Amino acid sequence: MADKKLTQLDALTSVNYLDLSYVIDDPSGTPASKKCTAQNLVKGGASEGAIADLVDTTLTASKNLVSDGGGKVITTDDTWCRWRGSGSSTPTSPSEGDIWNDTTSGNTVKIYANGDWRALN
Repeated sequence: MADKKLTQLDALTSVNYLDLSYVIDDPSGTPASKKCTAQNLVKGGASEGAIADLVDTTLTASKNLVSDGGGKVITTDDTWCRWRGSGSSTPTSPSEGDIWNDTTSGNTVKIYANGDWRALN
């Protein structure tokens, strides 16, 4: 790999949450080359309120996200989820699978499941 440019590497078509990515930490300050898992890359973006940039909200979803009561999120067929935005006020009239970024104490992405908002991160 040391003798190839990034653009010459094979493309990865299926990403696992433990796959590594190359990241430049603090590019406008003191840049440092680091590695990052796909999971942490997405989680970091979501925790800063960037979930709308990470998830294509115009997709017609085919799954409903629900919680098993212990915090584990599972899916069922033939329903959808929707992005409810960011804010400190709980969205009104939520539906199962709604996703919202709660800014009351930092940024916590939550999903509405089994009649309650549950934190995803």
